[in-house]
Amino acid sequence: MEHDREQDSQSSIVIIEAGAGFPAWITEYQQRAPNAAVVAQTAGESPVAFRARVLHRLDEIARSAGVLSIGIALCVEDAGGEQRAARASICREIVGRMRASGDLVLAAMDGDQAFKHELFALAGELCSNDRVPHVNVRVRFANNQSGTMPSVVPAAFAQSKQKSASTG
Repeated sequence: MEHDREQDSQSSIVIIEAGAGFPAWITEYQQRAPNAAVVAQTAGESPVAFRARVLHRLDEIARSAGVLSIGIALCVEDAGGEQRAARASICREIVGRMRASGDLVLAAMDGDQAFKHELFALAGELCSNDRVPHVNVRVRFANNQSGTMPSVVPAAFAQSKQKSASTG
């Protein structure tokens, strides 16, 4: 019963940049944090206005009884400098508001190498935030062939999972 109450207090936020898709795998995260907020950028909305709406929604979550434990940012590849700056600022805010632990997922369609490096660099920056050492930052890219978005897992983690599977 205690576990049910703890899960019921978990909140998630999904941030959708204009032009980004909404992958089916998001539901697996929302099951872990059933109190979900979705903030989608409209086609004509400036990155500054979008960021302000996201911060307002984060403030509402903070005032509620919920605990922000999951954040998902659905990113577009062809974002300009102002959009990329807003994305980074939003993600820093999400990580900073996860009190004890949580998951932040940066997600996008499979793009060119420069875009992938950009998202990995942002993930690295967010991971170096020692104010919140227990936040997992993940990057997921859509696979156009299968329609799924497999996780990108660091090689060391994948090797340790293989070792534990072979010894277990």
